[in-house]
Amino acid sequence: MRRRQRLLLLAASSGALLGWTFSPYGGPALPFLAFAPLAVALAALRSDRSAGHPASLAPMALGFATAAVAHGIGLYWMVPALSWRTPLAVPIYLLVLTLIGVVAGAACQAAMFIHGRARWPLPLALACCWTGFEWAAARAPGVPYAWLNAGQSLVWHPSLAAGVEVLGARFMAFWTVMVGAAVAALLASRGTERVRTAAAVAALAGVPAIGGAVRQAGLDGEMSGAGNAVLRGESEVLRVAAVQTGRAQGDLEAWLDPLEELHATGPLDLVAFPERHLPVLLREPGAERPTAAGARVAESARLLGLPVVVGALDAEALPADARDTLWYNAAFLQSPDGTLSAPYRKERLVPGVEGTGWAGSTLGALSRGYAAGRGSRPLVLLDDGTSSSSGGLTRAPTVAPVGVMICYDSAFEATARELMGSGAGWLLVISNDDWLDPQRTFRTTWAYWQHATHARLRAVEHRVPVVQVAATGYTFAVSAAGRGDRRALGPGERGVAVAEVTPSPGGSLYTRTGDLLGLACFAIFALATAWWAIGRPLVRLA
Repeated sequence: MRRRQRLLLLAASSGALLGWTFSPYGGPALPFLAFAPLAVALAALRSDRSAGHPASLAPMALGFATAAVAHGIGLYWMVPALSWRTPLAVPIYLLVLTLIGVVAGAACQAAMFIHGRARWPLPLALACCWTGFEWAAARAPGVPYAWLNAGQSLVWHPSLAAGVEVLGARFMAFWTVMVGAAVAALLASRGTERVRTAAAVAALAGVPAIGGAVRQAGLDGEMSGAGNAVLRGESEVLRVAAVQTGRAQGDLEAWLDPLEELHATGPLDLVAFPERHLPVLLREPGAERPTAAGARVAESARLLGLPVVVGALDAEALPADARDTLWYNAAFLQSPDGTLSAPYRKERLVPGVEGTGWAGSTLGALSRGYAAGRGSRPLVLLDDGTSSSSGGLTRAPTVAPVGVMICYDSAFEATARELMGSGAGWLLVISNDDWLDPQRTFRTTWAYWQHATHARLRAVEHRVPVVQVAATGYTFAVSAAGRGDRRALGPGERGVAVAEVTPSPGGSLYTRTGDLLGLACFAIFALATAWWAIGRPLVRLA
């Protein structure tokens, strides 16, 4: 096999290992090994250049191969999930992989440039540039992509993910990429150098893991203490009924009896229905008058004697042209006394599926034409039975302020951070995954698990309880310590899961500081790419 093919095979091997971490079976060790083959291939290119041999291929090709294979595996579900709706399923899938591969290729090119010109260790250069690539992908205008990131599966092992409460989700990418590349350096080392490299690998992998284990033990102790406080009546606990409705939309009345029975056996504090459970308006555009659907929600809340969060549509007439209307994918809090909150409007729209703008127009066959919401605020039920979605409240809420995120919102750390900064005491993710359709062949895919991963990540990142309620799965709850059932209700199941939530306002250090690590890594990636592109030597930094 020629050298070019061997190097591409190594890069593809990294992609396969990384892609497997996007499955429910990746485990806690694989994320730390996934980038080792790629680092071996990049080091071989550097060795060729040092020996005066012409490079067999560009680092960009290796990065492209790694990312395209990894996300090709992780996003395989796009084809069976979308093909029954549109003939564009396969072209969209290939376009996504191509765009991701190109930017990942640029990250590897930048990493090698820094490694060669600035003499940064390859593990550090690759970790910075790959993390910067993921940060940039999540903020790409029109097509933001934050769905699959390196290392994020560690959140299912919360002691390994403790660092995200300090540095955010980018910590896991930075850490796992650097350890993987360091493992590659260990494999290539000899003699005393191998001893030093082994010690470095042990430190890189072990110090954050040990620190996370200590932190997790403390959090578990705090959760135990909080549980005792709840039993003594010294702390608040909310019982949330999460209704996984299945594919049926718009059905409220059928759930009244089961919910009343649950409420009778153990008092509930809130009922939550999935995203777009009512795919209609609950209030007249530009007015406070309820629609017929809004009246049904109000009556259901009155009969239950409980506040209800429900996903529905919202609309806003444009002042300049009354014939034009902006439509929103929204969530509302309905109080038992008939008061409907201001909406939370989904901020992160799935490119080409929901969004307006150039992406929605280009892929118009899939676009629902929703507008993006702005200014996230938690939904709050006040002590006199009225409700609000704004901060600065002077009355105590009867239910801790809930930060609602709608489906794709949960993949973006900034949305949860904004909600936490506005006073949310816990987060509620509502989603409608019925487009995956688990009743059809090959439709119960990794997408369900990946979506659940994002919800768990937001819990650990902000040290806040999270409840996710989905139309077809997963529906579950996670504590601020990252603990929780793998799933309360799985794909295709229909029922009610009762989650006990202990609100924890205040958030984490990351909540207060933001994604400084991601921004710093992007700056390094962007500067290195610019210098490489214009052919100027990088200023020696080391």
